[in-house]
Amino acid sequence: MKLRLHQCITFALALAAGAAMAQDTLKIGAPQPMTGPDAPFGDKFKKAYSLAVEEINAKGGVNGHKLEVVIEDHQAKNPLAATVAEKLITQNKVLVLTGGRASGQAMEVASIAQRLKTPYLVDHPSADAITAKGFEWVFRQNPTGSIYPDAFHKFVTEVPGAMPKSIAVVYDNSLFGKTIANATMAYLKSKNVPVVNDEAYPVNTLDFKPIMTKVKGNNPDMLLMVAVSTTDAILMTRHAKEIGIKARAYVGFGGGFGVADFAKQLGPLAENVFSSAAWSGNPNDPLTKAFYKNFYAKYQIHPHEHEVEGYSAIYVIADALKRAKLTGNLDADRAVVREALASTDMQTAFGKTKFGNWSGPLGDQYTNQNINSRDHSVMAQWRNGELINVYPKANAEAAYVFPDPAKF
Repeated sequence: MKLRLHQCITFALALAAGAAMAQDTLKIGAPQPMTGPDAPFGDKFKKAYSLAVEEINAKGGVNGHKLEVVIEDHQAKNPLAATVAEKLITQNKVLVLTGGRASGQAMEVASIAQRLKTPYLVDHPSADAITAKGFEWVFRQNPTGSIYPDAFHKFVTEVPGAMPKSIAVVYDNSLFGKTIANATMAYLKSKNVPVVNDEAYPVNTLDFKPIMTKVKGNNPDMLLMVAVSTTDAILMTRHAKEIGIKARAYVGFGGGFGVADFAKQLGPLAENVFSSAAWSGNPNDPLTKAFYKNFYAKYQIHPHEHEVEGYSAIYVIADALKRAKLTGNLDADRAVVREALASTDMQTAFGKTKFGNWSGPLGDQYTNQNINSRDHSVMAQWRNGELINVYPKANAEAAYVFPDPAKF
């Protein structure tokens, strides 16, 4: 009997120690796709989060507390994103959420965060609607989807001879795809550019040849493609070039065109394909250079928009946690973290940035102290297996190159 009592006391002490340790760790929840077709994106964010947490914890954490990111796999499935977000809040007891990956999943996460009164900082999902629904617990640090094509719009407007004579637009029928495609078509129509193809397709389409055959028949001056999925970006580019579309420029929008697998799988077919996407760091800025160097040293991968967003999000949350007066009461602490996110400028690894919630233009409050030299989106181009910023000039590593259609 004494042995059993001793065992119970030991077990109780262990539980108490475990609880104290858990309280000493500030948990950030991150729904991400860690398996399935979007797993490469989940891995990119996992690496970015890990580097930021490692750096912050090495410097003493946040007010003496260690940070921990708890990732739950939603397999890029919208209903599962809601399930894992609720699990992170109710079972894992996270203070704040980030992540999501795609806009459809982020909409589900945002709804759960609003209902369960847990702050959610959107790091990458870009559909305007996520932060335009009046959710006061939802914030974003990235430009909205309708802002994504800004660099392309500036490019065709400001560069002599760049305005297309006609365009074909091929985009996935996700919330993300329709947001970007509609914004781009509306802008170019306002410039009297004919849209000769307006083609939506289901995510994870296996054969783009029928669509690309239609596009080829209209001989567009530029082919604009939107893909949330890497496999879609790769396959539609491959099939467009195999069909023989002689567009003056192939321009991709979305994460599928900005990952290493795009160039790895396509090889020479990726050469000179443009990508207009979210800002991924001014390569001429010392803070950005340091991040690129450290990230590559740890993972042997060149970071782009996703890694910059994930890494920056952890610093934003850490800054909010540092300023919030945490008491150990989870509900109260979530509320003060929400106030900290809403109240003042956030300190990131790339400088000070103001983040807001749904009340901003298009549901987006995204400004930077160096906003004139840091555009919301950039045009990049695949050259020799690397994605190189080419426009605008403030973020450029090299001059843009119009591919020779005869070489496609």
